[in-house]
Amino acid sequence: MSKVFVFGLDGATFDLILPWIEEGDLPNFAKLIADGTWCPLESVASMRSPAAWTTFMTGKNPGKHGLYEFYEPIPGTYDVRFVNGGMRRTESLWSLLTRQERKVGAVNVPMTYPAEEVNGVMLSGLDAPGPHSRGFSHPPELIAEIEQKFGPYILEPGVTGCLVAGRPDQAVTRLHEELVQKEEVTRYLMQRGDWDVFTVVFRSLDAVQHCFWKYMDPEHPLHDPEEAKKYGSVIRDAYRQLDKSLGAIRAELDDETTLMVMSDHGFGRKHPANTQLNRWLASRGWLEFASSGGSSKGLLTRALGSTYRQIVGRLPRRVKEKLADMLPALRNRVQSRLIYSGIDWEQTAAFSDSLFAAIRINMLGREPLGVVEPGPVYDEFVRDLKAALLEIRDAKSGEKIVAAVHHRDDIYTGDAVDAAPDLLIEWREDTVISGIELPAEYADAGESEGPMIPGEDPRIISGDHLRYGVFLMAGPQVKAGHRLEQAHLSDLTPTILALQGLPVPQDMDGTVLTDAFTTPPDVRQGDETATPQAPTGDATADYSDEERAAVHERLRDLGYVE
Repeated sequence: MSKVFVFGLDGATFDLILPWIEEGDLPNFAKLIADGTWCPLESVASMRSPAAWTTFMTGKNPGKHGLYEFYEPIPGTYDVRFVNGGMRRTESLWSLLTRQERKVGAVNVPMTYPAEEVNGVMLSGLDAPGPHSRGFSHPPELIAEIEQKFGPYILEPGVTGCLVAGRPDQAVTRLHEELVQKEEVTRYLMQRGDWDVFTVVFRSLDAVQHCFWKYMDPEHPLHDPEEAKKYGSVIRDAYRQLDKSLGAIRAELDDETTLMVMSDHGFGRKHPANTQLNRWLASRGWLEFASSGGSSKGLLTRALGSTYRQIVGRLPRRVKEKLADMLPALRNRVQSRLIYSGIDWEQTAAFSDSLFAAIRINMLGREPLGVVEPGPVYDEFVRDLKAALLEIRDAKSGEKIVAAVHHRDDIYTGDAVDAAPDLLIEWREDTVISGIELPAEYADAGESEGPMIPGEDPRIISGDHLRYGVFLMAGPQVKAGHRLEQAHLSDLTPTILALQGLPVPQDMDGTVLTDAFTTPPDVRQGDETATPQAPTGDATADYSDEERAAVHERLRDLGYVE
């Protein structure tokens, strides 16, 4: 049996790591590649963090674990609600290990709020309202111990908020502070007690790449050579800092421990195509924007959202808490209206949230004002829609820009497939996408003529997720200098279980990466996974009004919601 340490990097990509290794910038990554096995790591089809991290920790596709986004549709409505790890439909890696009397540590893994009652320690990730929210840590008193030793715990560095406020230098400072603190907390907990499997996730890499990509990328439409002189190395500096953290943590591990480095997805240049999907649907006659009356309603909702943000963002904490209690239903409702405002549902066959590359069918009997009949009519419409999507062209080059279109039944399996969008779009990654080619009347549509595009200001969010992240592994049984042909996020939990000498539940989708080992671990099939564990202490999976507001502010700061 081998102990396992998982060094998680949200959004790390070999597209940057390998060239910087060649230039001598990342010596610890270079050593890990020489000492072990590596390959690009395939993410979930949507490349969204909630789905990806939950697939990592369960070994299952989103159709089984049920978490696709930071929010989900409320059945029978066009409203959405925020989700967290407590809404996961299946057991986590840490729960499995706890049932087998293994000791675990987990720090900052997304979609782990509320913390589970594990045999060990857990600090929740970004789906937590804050470090002082009920159920943030296990044991409950752990967060107080951490803050007493390291000061206020930094859950997220707030990079986007700094840039919105025109303070990029402050964003860089916060990034560094968060990275340093996560390393210190992790090493402290590693040394504090025995463990068999320990996982930490450094989220700052995702934040810095979302916000600073344009400074580094000369082909980005908003690249400014003068600004690049000051901020063009910020992403590279973050990788350098994480390389140092990797080296420091690896030095703490004994020779019998397996080190696994992974990311939930890759990263690259962001393009505006997702934000234009509803206009494209409208240009094809499949979506109808509301009249000026509907648009006015959308403008009112945006004003409400702006007012709420001012309330939450500028007032003292005790006042914010009081106001959150006074506005119990506003947050989810405002978010829903910001995503879907301005749509005439009775004249709409398909729609997008304009944030991600997915389309939902407005189906009769499923959506409250659905128009597409289930059965043969739905199937024919899906075929027509897929064919049309594959013909989408770039606004400047005229090239086709859609690599593939997937129906949810073709990529997901399980009891939660019905919660997924009907269609998932895979944009080409081998070309510069300037936007969707649209008729003039739709290409020039003003804000009042269509839905608000949340969290999509290209001046702030210039990088976005790509399909392939990173996987590197070294240890006593691991091949040295070996590149695997392929690996998927869902393969990591089965591989960890096998390294621990434990059976792999038969309902997992992933498989043990046996080709990574000189002597593969014994692979045994076990019973199906259990139901999810209860949250720690008095926490529940449901957010209170105050917690919902706090989560909303964090996701807005990350550019994921408005």
